[in-house]
Amino acid sequence: MKLSLRTRLLGAVVVAVVLIFLCSVIAARAVLQHDLYDLARTEVTSEASAFGGYVASRKQQVELLVAQEAASDALRASLQHHDTAALQSELSASASNAGLSFLTVVDTSGKVIARASTRGGGTLAKDALVQSALSGEALGTIWHVSRAFLSSEGLALQVGSLDGGLAIAAATPISDAQGRTIGALYGGALLNHAYDLVDEATRAIGGASALLQGDTIISSSIDRPDGTRFVDAQVPAADDVLRLGHAFVGSDTEGGTEYYASITPLTDAQGRTIGAMWYGLPLSQITSIIGHTTQALVLWLVLAVVVVLALAIPFVQGLSKTLARNSTRIRETAKELGIVIVGSEVSGDQVTAAKHAVERSGELLAQAAAGNAVGERIAELQGLNHELESDVTVVETLTQEMSTRMNDAVKRVAELNEVAAALNELVTGESS
Repeated sequence: MKLSLRTRLLGAVVVAVVLIFLCSVIAARAVLQHDLYDLARTEVTSEASAFGGYVASRKQQVELLVAQEAASDALRASLQHHDTAALQSELSASASNAGLSFLTVVDTSGKVIARASTRGGGTLAKDALVQSALSGEALGTIWHVSRAFLSSEGLALQVGSLDGGLAIAAATPISDAQGRTIGALYGGALLNHAYDLVDEATRAIGGASALLQGDTIISSSIDRPDGTRFVDAQVPAADDVLRLGHAFVGSDTEGGTEYYASITPLTDAQGRTIGAMWYGLPLSQITSIIGHTTQALVLWLVLAVVVVLALAIPFVQGLSKTLARNSTRIRETAKELGIVIVGSEVSGDQVTAAKHAVERSGELLAQAAAGNAVGERIAELQGLNHELESDVTVVETLTQEMSTRMNDAVKRVAELNEVAAALNELVTGESS
C-alpha cells in the first residue's frame, strides 16, 4: 500500500521542520560557544592583568617597607655601633609588623650583620640585589632566593624539595649622616606556601589565582575536589611560557577542575623568566551557560514545531479533501461521457438498419414496377426511394466520421479515467 498524499505532505513538513530544528540548534550552539570562548578569553586576559596588578602592588609595598626601615635613625645608629642585638630586635619587630618573611642587614662587604629571624652570620656579597644596594641603587623585584639563604633564615621547610624559593624582595642602601653607604637592608616576602596574595586577588576579582616557580605551583587559591589547597604540582602548559616568554591563554586542568586560564611569565630584575602568574575561570561557568541556552533554545524550537504542525495539518487535510473531491468529479464525468458514447454507438447501429430497410424497399418497388401492377404511383415511389438512398448514403458517411470521433473520445475517456485513478491513488494511497 502506497502512502497517501496527506501522509507524504505531513511527513515532508515534519522532516523539514526537524532538519531546520537540528540545524538551528547546532548552529546556535556553535555560535554561542565561539562567542562565549571569545568573551572568556577577553575576561581571563583582563583579570589576569588585574592579578598582575596585585603582584606589582605587593612588590611596591615591599620596596617601600624596606626603604622606610633602611631610613630609620635607630637602624643606622645600631649598624654604625655594630649593635647586633639591637639590630636583630628592631629587624624582628619591623618584619613582623610589615608581614615580611626575612629582613637582613649587611655591611659594605656584603657580610650579614643581623637577621630578623635568626642570629647573624654568612654573606650576601654575591646576591645581585645586595650588590645593587651597596652600589647606591635601591631595587625591588620578583627574586629567586637560594635554598642556602632560606636555610640561614629558617625558611627552608617552606619551599619543600625545591631548589630555593620565589620571593618579592627589595634591597636598599643604608647611609650615614653624610650620605655615605654603610651597608644595605635586604628584605622580602617569600611566596612559597604563602597565600595572602592569591587569596586577596581571588576575593577581589573571582576565579582562581596561582603563582608558579618554574612550572611548579607554589601558591594558589585553586581547590582540590576534597577542598584542600592545590599546590606543589607542575603545570605542563607553563613550559612554553617559561621557554619562550610568551603568555598562554587556553584550557588548563588543575586540581581536577578544567579552567580557561591565562599564564603570564614572571621575570626578575635581570630579565630572566623565573616563574609565572596563573589565573583561570572554571570552564563549568561557560559550559553551564551554553547548556542552559541550548536547553532554552530546544524548548522554544519544540514549541515552534508544535505550532507549525498545528497549522500544517489542517491545511494538508483541506488540500487532500479538495483533491479527493476533484478526483471523484473527474471519474463521474468520465462515466457520463462513456454512457453518451455508448448511446451514440447505438444510434449508429439504427442508421445502418434504416439503410438496409431502404435498400429492401427499393428492391420491392423495382419488382412491382416491372410487373406494371401499380402504375405511375409506383414510379413516384421509386424516385422518392432513390432520394432516400442518397440521404442514407450521406448519413452513413456522417456516421462513419462520427464513429471515428467517438473512438477518439473513447481513448480520451480512458485517459481521463487513468488520470482520475492516479489522482485518487495519490490522495488516498489506494489503487482502484
